[in-house]
Amino acid sequence: MTLVYICLMQNPQSKERSKQDGRRLRSVTSQNIIVDAMMTLIQRGILEPTAQQVADEAGIGIRTVFRQVQDKENLFLKMDEKVRARLQETLKRAANPRGNLEERIEGLIELEAELFENNLQFLRATLANKWKYNTLQKNYERNQKNIKSLLYAWIPELKDLSESKQILLTSVNSAGYWIELRENLVLSVIGAKNLKISIFQDALLT
Repeated sequence: MTLVYICLMQNPQSKERSKQDGRRLRSVTSQNIIVDAMMTLIQRGILEPTAQQVADEAGIGIRTVFRQVQDKENLFLKMDEKVRARLQETLKRAANPRGNLEERIEGLIELEAELFENNLQFLRATLANKWKYNTLQKNYERNQKNIKSLLYAWIPELKDLSESKQILLTSVNSAGYWIELRENLVLSVIGAKNLKISIFQDALLT
């Protein structure tokens, strides 16, 4: 017998703690599998996957889904944590706006296009389901504030515009407007970026 085994046999509390740690590890692993499956389904365009769809995608039983994730609020919360973690590298680039006004307009819209496009289905899922889930409503409100803060950090010249123009450009800069351009107006990524740039230039450079 190994020394570790002997110690565990001699110390029942250590043995029990080891079992509890193992259960917690399996629980965290199962939750990650479930959240990853949820994110994969949403990226395919299924904006509110059912528990059975998540179980099938994850390759686990539906009981495990219900046991590990108590409700969809919790599932959306864990998904949001993963999405935000993936955005950190892109957001680091957003911290140092440089250049003249024209360059900053183009730089900001280029950066936000990357953020919006990479998370397009998650944005759509949030807009489609925020009225049902408090987590998504809070996430939406937080993201709106963050996008607005980013806008004014990159283009402080907005403060010199009339209130109506500030509201217009804030709306044009929103995630919802990006979805409108890409899906309803069926613009390409380049077309959507160019349209936004022209709107900002008209308001700020003419």
